[in-house]
Amino acid sequence: MIKSELHEFLTSTFDLVVDPVERGNGRTYFLKRVDWRPGSTTRVLRVESSDETVRHIRLCVSSDNNNSVFAIHPLRLSSLVKVVGDEIGRLHEREGASG
Repeated sequence: MIKSELHEFLTSTFDLVVDPVERGNGRTYFLKRVDWRPGSTTRVLRVESSDETVRHIRLCVSSDNNNSVFAIHPLRLSSLVKVVGDEIGRLHEREGASG
């Protein structure tokens, strides 16, 4: 899956959005709204790419300040659905624990 196909899939299937002012070869995907603040962030994924080639997908909820967790690449569509769904589930759990 190339970068533009992945973007279309993530935004249409999971209601993920990107920060329109973000620059560079990567995109950070947020659940429904962009919130960068550490205590309430809605970050789900960070997709790094060069041109249309996806290099890796970092799982933002599963990662912490010291360790990054990456999705195994390349992902089949069925695996991608599970990985993204699991990250969104972790985000909801974290929001429930802090609220």
